[in-house]
Amino acid sequence: MISVANATARLSAALGDGDAAYLAASALVEADALGLPRFGIDMLTEWKPGLAAPEDGINGPVEWRDCSDNFSPLAVAAATLGIERAAREFGLAAVFLKGVKGFGRLAPFARHLADRGLLAIAGAEGPPFVAPYGGNRPVIGTNPITLGFGTGDDRIVIDMATSTATMADMKTARLTGQPLGEGIAINSQGEPTTVASDVAALLPRGGQIGSLMGLMVEVLAGVAAKGRGDRNGRGVFLIAVDAARMNGVDRLLAELRRDWISAGGYWPRGGAVSPEMELDANFENRLEAHIARITASNPGEGK
Repeated sequence: MISVANATARLSAALGDGDAAYLAASALVEADALGLPRFGIDMLTEWKPGLAAPEDGINGPVEWRDCSDNFSPLAVAAATLGIERAAREFGLAAVFLKGVKGFGRLAPFARHLADRGLLAIAGAEGPPFVAPYGGNRPVIGTNPITLGFGTGDDRIVIDMATSTATMADMKTARLTGQPLGEGIAINSQGEPTTVASDVAALLPRGGQIGSLMGLMVEVLAGVAAKGRGDRNGRGVFLIAVDAARMNGVDRLLAELRRDWISAGGYWPRGGAVSPEMELDANFENRLEAHIARITASNPGEGK
């Protein structure tokens, strides 16, 4: 058994320590703690010797970065920290990344920005696997979008794929042979299917609304970030606004939360776990195997 705090510290040290390493490590460990291993330390399989350290900071209010030579969780973490500083300086900042491979969940990065007094919006595109509403073939990715805002009890973190399922869901279904639910996917003839191995495209979440939200993410992460069609990885965007410049929003957010909950709504917080939470021996063994592989190429790290 190993605690979330201890696991995060061990992984952060292996990744080189520093703020970006800690943020990346905490995001990956958290995903496993939430029962989402495909968004967790399994991402460490993409770490390899010789990857460049991601850039620190952002030069100006807007920046484009090619992350194809970086370990992606570190690249997204570094961009998050950079946009945090830039948004405070300029009031509004954006960073567009391309060449991003698997990095896990967006929620921890948006939550980090929210906790530091920023309004954050982030999204990621991916290989075409989702058909447009009413369409019959894949055009965009599962294209998650995330919003983080507020602090304390009023903090809100919305993190959702714009498709009916994620790529991780599909991989699991194919491995287990479990049938899919109705209305999730279509086959190569454009017909509905519940057989994972026959899936040619997923459908958008919520019909036309989800389809248009996925298209919005594709415009920002695929077109503006130049991730669309990039063989080196996907596109990601992060936008942050300094909430300190928004007079009165704390009260309005608190009122919105009160009204939402009193009407029976669920106030999403993006998933977070206690640092004292214990992870099982299987996780610990997986983590130590990854750390051993990383530190074998970086003597002195992970100590």
